[in-house]
Amino acid sequence: GILTAVPYLGAMIFVLFRFLKKERRAPTVPEKKKFTLGFTLIFWGYNLCGVLFGLFLFSRKDPEILQNFMLYLKQPQFLSIMVIMLLMLAIPLYLITYWFYGKQAQRMANKMFNVS
Repeated sequence: GILTAVPYLGAMIFVLFRFLKKERRAPTVPEKKKFTLGFTLIFWGYNLCGVLFGLFLFSRKDPEILQNFMLYLKQPQFLSIMVIMLLMLAIPLYLITYWFYGKQAQRMANKMFNVS
């Protein structure tokens, strides 16, 4: 989790700084929602590509790996554990991003541009 969360948080901070410097204001509510949804979709797309690439890479030498993975996907217990793990990472990252592009962005804009 930490190997994927740290680049996510770094990118989130970098994009906010670029936005603040360019726009000289904090994001509006619709912009905040777009940023949050965009980061979430990019993050999970990146992770899905990693899973598929890993399956492809390792199943080239051993086709049984892909077959086992497909069998696991048919097991409700495996799927429920995967959904729980996904939500344990997705919900906090979504909330952190939403907060960061809201109140925290406003504080940063106020400090950077001396707005009261």
